[in-house]
Amino acid sequence: MDYLQDIEQNVSRLVAAYEQARRDNAALQQQLSEQDQELFALRTELKQREAELRNLQIAHALTVDTPQRTKAKNHIRSIIADIDKTIETLKR
Repeated sequence: MDYLQDIEQNVSRLVAAYEQARRDNAALQQQLSEQDQELFALRTELKQREAELRNLQIAHALTVDTPQRTKAKNHIRSIIADIDKTIETLKR
């Protein structure tokens, strides 16, 4: 009879352990889902911040007058003036 009681106790312990494992698994699944949502939100925010950074970098590059930028502007003006002269010459 002791043998049968030992089996019953072992089965009860296994059932209890199984139920606890199911509860733990459900809690972990919920935690994983929450972390996935948070990760998605953070990635979305990161993309927005990267776009803002690119826009700021472009705005900065367009507004700051550096020697290279001034030289490039002067070169473009010179090319435009040459084109205008060529157009005037062709019109004659």
